[in-house]
Amino acid sequence: MFNQIFGRFLLEQKLVSSEQLEAIQSEQKKSRVRLGLIAVSEELLSQEQADKINRKQAREDKRFGDIAVEMGFLTESQVIRLLKQQGNPYLSFVQAATELGIMTIGQVEAAMDLYQQVNGFTNTDMEDFKSGDIDRMIPLYVRSSRPLAMGLVGVMLRTMVRLIDNNISLDTSYETGSFEFENLAMQEVEGDHSILLGLAGEGNNLLAVAETFGNEEFGAMDLFAFDSVCEFVNCVNGLFASELSLRNVQVDMVPPTYYQGGCITAKDEVLVVPVYVLNRKVRIVIAVDTEIKIEA
Repeated sequence: MFNQIFGRFLLEQKLVSSEQLEAIQSEQKKSRVRLGLIAVSEELLSQEQADKINRKQAREDKRFGDIAVEMGFLTESQVIRLLKQQGNPYLSFVQAATELGIMTIGQVEAAMDLYQQVNGFTNTDMEDFKSGDIDRMIPLYVRSSRPLAMGLVGVMLRTMVRLIDNNISLDTSYETGSFEFENLAMQEVEGDHSILLGLAGEGNNLLAVAETFGNEEFGAMDLFAFDSVCEFVNCVNGLFASELSLRNVQVDMVPPTYYQGGCITAKDEVLVVPVYVLNRKVRIVIAVDTEIKIEA
């Protein structure tokens, strides 16, 4: 996520060209590998064990290393050692940019200082940003007074990274009393809390989710494409509902639905989180414990 956010900033500031950024990110991919692959190559896991962890991760909102420890395949110290081998994304970016002769270390650092100034980040914020850790980065861009909304955003983004695009990018979230949309796939949750979770996008932008999750080319936002996005939203809500049940919070999921053109209004506010998925801009839409009305 660091690479995409910082990369877009560099393009906006005209500090690199799109071709140069693509070259840097391509170079980074050569040195960044998944934790499971590292563990197998280090003979800490068998391929069968890694596959078991991957299958379990597809059903649970947990990291590969956490699941490996829970299943008794790895120790926490082994996971820490493996994580260090993956490489810090900021340092990986610096290495790629300097080795390709596109930016010097001083130029990268100056760009980071500018990014900090533009966003009003503290030094601690910048350390979180450079870490590339999605859980440390989310609070930098998503702000809500509702813990449930923050928790659901986290589940949605982590699921996007695992199943759709591991290089998503975020813009700063905002809250609004009404949200107009062109295409919206959504699902409501009822019970101890009322929650609306949706994914909105202009034109065919939601195809980034529909085609990747459905493993099928749709070409346009038709009924089948919307069904695929709805299934993805249902998957996220299912993970979140399971998480809530562990806290004795009971909710039931209403069948998902979709709309083409309309507006969501809320008695309180709707949280909107802009996300770039496969370079297409979509918006996560969340309303928690508030009366909502959808006009389409």
